[in-house]
Formats: sequence, structure tokens, C-alpha cells
Amino acid sequence: MKSNLFTRVVIASIFGPLIIYVTLLGKLPFLILVEILIILGLWEFSYLAQLKNFQIPKWILLFMGVFLGISVYLWGERAFIFFLLGLLYLTAFVSVIKGRTQGATADLSLTVFALFYVAGLFSFLILLREMPQKLGLDYKTGGLWIVYLLICIWSCDTFAYFIGDPLGKHKLSPSVSPKKTVEGFGGGILGAVAAAFFSYYVFLKSAQLQHLLIIAFFVSLIGQIGDLTESLFKRDAEIKDISHIIPGHGGILDRFDSLLFVSPIVYYYLKFVVYG
Repeated sequence: MKSNLFTRVVIASIFGPLIIYVTLLGKLPFLILVEILIILGLWEFSYLAQLKNFQIPKWILLFMGVFLGISVYLWGERAFIFFLLGLLYLTAFVSVIKGRTQGATADLSLTVFALFYVAGLFSFLILLREMPQKLGLDYKTGGLWIVYLLICIWSCDTFAYFIGDPLGKHKLSPSVSPKKTVEGFGGGILGAVAAAFFSYYVFLKSAQLQHLLIIAFFVSLIGQIGDLTESLFKRDAEIKDISHIIPGHGGILDRFDSLLFVSPIVYYYLKFVVYG
């Protein structure tokens, strides 16, 4: 356990600053980063589907995922409508050509869900990063908000672990994630709140503290629900980690499950409340 924790800390200390650096750069480097996350995340989801004997078109998934990321970067939210229509038509066409009637409904539904869950939710990071250009703000603002989001999630995870591990007595959802406790869940909320105060005094003084605290609450609550949702998928497939691409952390979906769930909430909160 200690060796695994040491590996997690080392990997996080290497890739954490790198992710923050690319996030602050924005533009093409950040788009490439998100596209890599989409590709790897869809590959992992395809593996989950394979374990459950679903047949989803992996290469179409990857192509459509990359296409969505580029489309959102170029055209913003408008890309989602055309993408979803194109996805439905394309996957339906492939299903008809394959002629596999047994489980066809489930295969088609899972394909659409995979694109929405992985590529669609990851694409909100692109919307967040490019948001200042749409609203006439300083371009670095989008990067700072994503850094804040990452710090909230990392702080939430850290507090949840170090409070829940020694103090956790009440299981949160034992059938889904036996190690998660109510005490750890509360610790995660405390960690996100601490991240809000840290970020406000260090690099986000231009924002109102009340907005940072509200976002921190959403991040801690919805992020931990996202983590449990991904655990639900793994329980169903009877595996511990979806992949081992990140030493000590598992796969892309293992590491970024919270980020997937919270990025749309934060985007729309900023768009309609903070800058509305």
C-alpha cells in the first residue's frame, strides 16, 4: 500500500505540473492534450464494453471522438448538435451493415453513451479553455479556471483519502466502492473548500470568493459521484482498474472520472452566473 502511494505521489508530481503548464498555454497544445485523453478514454471504454460482450465500433468511436474535440475547438457548443446527429446516423448505418441483430439495441445505445460520456464531457474542457474568447475576457482566464478545477479535484481526493482512511466508519456505498466512507466524502468537501481559499489568495483574486466556494462545493459533491459512477462500471465488469496506463493511478477514466462529471457544471456556472 505504501509503495503504491509513493508511486501515485511521484507520478502526480511529474504529470500534475505538466498538465497545468499545457492548460495555461491553451490553444493547440491544450487541444492535443484533451484529444489524447479522449482517445485513451474511449479505448478504455471499448475494453469495458468488450468485457461485457458488447460489440461497439472502436475505430468509429475514436474517429468521432477526435472529430468532436476539433469541432468544439473551432465552433464551440454548436458542434454538439451536429455531432450527435452524425453519430446517430453513422453508428446506425454501421450496425445495419454488420447485420448483427442479437444485442443490436444495446450495442447502439452503448456506442452513443460512450461518445457522450468520454468525448462529450472531455470536450467541455475545451469550451472552458476557449470561453474567454467568446466572452471578450483575457485569454489566460480560461486556463486559470481549469487549474482551479484541477486543484479542487486533487485536494478533494487527497482529503477524502487521508480523512476517510483512518477515520472512516460508515460505508458510503459498499456494493459499489467498499473503501469509500461518509467521513471520507465529508473530507473531500473540506478539501475542495480549502482549495477555494488557497486559489483565491494565490492566483484567483480577480474572482469572487463566494463563486469559488460554490464551485468547490459542486466539484466535491458531483466529482465524488462521478468517481462512484466509474466504480460502478468497473464493478459491473469485475475489474479493479480499467487500465494501467498511469502507474499507481490506473487508467485515464480512473484518474479523470471526477473531472468528466464536473467540467460541464463549472462551464455553465461560469457562463451563466459568473459572466452572465
